[in-house]
Amino acid sequence: MNSRKTWAALAVATAVTVSVPVTAGVASAAPKKPTKAATAKQVAAAKAAQAKAAAAAKKAAAAKAAAAKAAAAKAAAAAKAAAAKKAAEAAKAVLPFAAVGVVTAVDAAAGTVTVQVASGSKLVAGTEAVFKVSATTKVTKDDEKTTLDTLAEGDKVTVNGVKTAAGLFAAHVNATSPEPVAEPEPTEDPVAEPDPTEEPTEEPTEEPTEEPAPVEDPETAV
Repeated sequence: MNSRKTWAALAVATAVTVSVPVTAGVASAAPKKPTKAATAKQVAAAKAAQAKAAAAAKKAAAAKAAAAKAAAAKAAAAAKAAAAKKAAEAAKAVLPFAAVGVVTAVDAAAGTVTVQVASGSKLVAGTEAVFKVSATTKVTKDDEKTTLDTLAEGDKVTVNGVKTAAGLFAAHVNATSPEPVAEPEPTEDPVAEPDPTEEPTEEPTEEPTEEPAPVEDPETAV
């Protein structure tokens, strides 16, 4: 029994003796702690890299903001130019006019009146223009409100409205009936006076007339 205990104690002692060099070898193989100077250098390098990255990020953000601002300004300028162009085209497409002339044709079914324009805006002056009359057009004739079908060829007319790409649209049509032409009153046929006749004049004859021979008294002759 005692021998067994002795051998066990020897075994434990041997194990401890063998393990000590191994542990010491492992401890001796561990990395050395960095020095204070190396640590400060690394910190400074890290800070410099961080500052550089921050500066680059700030520069990139500023460039991005500037690009976005320039793009927005460019888009705003383009939108403003497009709006101005559209407004100019719209203003050019709708032009007011005034026309004075004589009606040459009326088409109530089509809603048009044709006028030989004597004067007015340059758009229509000197032309035979076809004006479109709608339900909103104010039509008068002889100072009375009326409709298009009462207008007739020969009426004097004044038309106001606007010209678009679709044609001439009348806003007001003011017509006046032509003045009736007075017929001349018949005159009595003049009675022709007879031509005066020339009174015959007796002119003496140049040759003397022979005197008749005396007639014998019948009683004396017996």
